[in-house]
Amino acid sequence: MVKLIAVTGATGNQGGSVAKRLLQFPREYKVRALTRNPDSPAAKKLQVLGAEVAKADLTVPSSLEVALRGCWGVFGVTNFYDSKIKDDPGSEEQQGKNLVDASLKEGIQCFVWSTLPSSAKLSGGELVSRIYEGKHHVDDYIRETDLPATFLYTGNFLENMIYRNHVRYEAKKDILEFHQAIIRSDTKLAMLYVEEDLADIAKAIFDKWETQKEQIRHAYLYASNGRFSPNDIVGIIEKVSGRRAIYNVLPTTGVADRDIMFELYNRVGMYPGKDIPDQAVLDLGVGFHSVEEFIRDKLLPHLGLNPVN
Repeated sequence: MVKLIAVTGATGNQGGSVAKRLLQFPREYKVRALTRNPDSPAAKKLQVLGAEVAKADLTVPSSLEVALRGCWGVFGVTNFYDSKIKDDPGSEEQQGKNLVDASLKEGIQCFVWSTLPSSAKLSGGELVSRIYEGKHHVDDYIRETDLPATFLYTGNFLENMIYRNHVRYEAKKDILEFHQAIIRSDTKLAMLYVEEDLADIAKAIFDKWETQKEQIRHAYLYASNGRFSPNDIVGIIEKVSGRRAIYNVLPTTGVADRDIMFELYNRVGMYPGKDIPDQAVLDLGVGFHSVEEFIRDKLLPHLGLNPVN
């Protein structure tokens, strides 16, 4: 049976990656891409790839019920940086709960939820980032309502080097500059190649749900290929590009909750005490991609450079 999967955030980084991966397997999956703007260029591209595009808004519960009708599974993600959430950060939690309610009503069999732990618990209440808390509270709601779900703890996105312009090439100096706020040069972050690895993990959960439901239902899986500091990243950039690279720490991201999140990483770490990569993810048959692969295949071409090896 071909399973219909609804993907929220389908025109974004996480949801888009999952949608595109599932569309590569038309004998197994159909994709219903949920978006507020079906006429956007990103939505049109998904249509060309074979996705059904449905207009839905996480702040409008009735639109979600219609969008999920007939679906077997859901990949769920909310975006703290969405304009609606920026105006009301507490909205992220409500959006997630709206998606849970619609999934329950429409009988979703497998719900994959992209989430984060409680920053308040990790820091003993000293560093509370709403980027973390809104998603974490939805986890509790999923368990309370007993929605059949698996939780994904995501790593720091390697794609931010491109999408947030963290790495730039200064041609006159022939130097690659890695600019990032708050994070100390030796702070190790759990990293994630979203386009490849998050997509593969989500598909593996959908693939294995009916045979491994007891093991992965309400389980937390860590989507990260390893822990790397900015110094580590700089070293890999130099190795792959053959050029000098430097790291510059900026004073702020411009978003208070993101600054708090990064300071949390400096003081407490990212997923402290957890072995990365996660053996439970490896047991699903997922093979992680390396930082070197991302830099070689994505970052350097984006900067107009060629790798040396």
